[in-house]
Amino acid sequence: MEVIFSDRAYAAVLAETAEKIKTETGGLFLGTVIGDTWYIVEAIDPGPKSVFEVAYFEYDRAYTQHLIRKIANLYAKKLDLIGLWHRHPGSFDIFSVTDNGTNAKYAAMRSEGAISALVNIDPDFRITMYHVGAPCRYAKIPYRIGDRLFPPGLLELRSREQFERLMKNTLRPGSVPPPVRESADLGAFMRSVVPYLEPFSEQEGPKEGGAETETLAERFLDALADDLAFFSEKAGLAVSLARRGDRFVLLQERGSQTTALIFSYADRADGFVFAFDGKSYRYAPGCLRQAYEKLTAEPEQPEPEQQPEQQPEPEQQPEPEPEPEQPEEPKPGAARHLLQLFKRRSGGEHEHS
Repeated sequence: MEVIFSDRAYAAVLAETAEKIKTETGGLFLGTVIGDTWYIVEAIDPGPKSVFEVAYFEYDRAYTQHLIRKIANLYAKKLDLIGLWHRHPGSFDIFSVTDNGTNAKYAAMRSEGAISALVNIDPDFRITMYHVGAPCRYAKIPYRIGDRLFPPGLLELRSREQFERLMKNTLRPGSVPPPVRESADLGAFMRSVVPYLEPFSEQEGPKEGGAETETLAERFLDALADDLAFFSEKAGLAVSLARRGDRFVLLQERGSQTTALIFSYADRADGFVFAFDGKSYRYAPGCLRQAYEKLTAEPEQPEPEQQPEQQPEPEQQPEPEPEPEQPEEPKPGAARHLLQLFKRRSGGEHEHS
């Protein structure tokens, strides 16, 4: 297992440390995990309202959540929050009790765990990198630096054309024709991914926006950016956005059929929730894309393919004693041939649709 820093990410850690040279500081890592390699594409700063002291540091949570969405939206490939770093005074390069709680929380966010780095200046700048497994198991791991070490495309930014297409489809749905096919059905899409979404109890109730509505509108657009790009570029879904008071609506009109997802802010959810088909669900940036990825990653259902193997009945037909029935043995083979032909055609029609 190892960590690879992009040139930009490593420079960001250096710059933040130099700026807060007399106190503790830190930041978050955005990137992805491929096999046993953790690629750090971006290292974002902790925010202006962070607490910087000689022996204590605390992140500006609202700022970092906002910046994560903004930075991740620039890249063609999906970036995730994969870890964090902070500086310790002197040569103290092990985690404190407070650090253990923070690291455990980050490790629980991903099945692979998280990475957590400690920076020391004693007297030279150095990084000690750890992998954190759940619940809070540490293992030191090496790291390297350099864009040349990244897989092709992982550092690639979204193109100008992608952003323009996203803006046009959002403001004027249908103004940019889909590249291959007409819009997919949003209702059918939602019904297929609902099992992978987190339900939200109606008893927790949405917040009525009031004076904060404008701020909520900006937060809503930031949160939805990832899924809107996914709809436009991958799922082939043409949708539009509307505002109804302090609620926001993502909708699709296909002929006489209208499908709507109604979003509102919920205090106890600390974020947005949405209603679809009479039920409510928590919303997190990119959760619709993630639900679709889970759905498409699971069709390992080879049972229908195995059914022909579970039909040894033709082998058992010689058991009947009457000799006249033996000439009928070719019929099961013919039936099996027709069954396989039907399945092959059915599979072809499924792929075509």
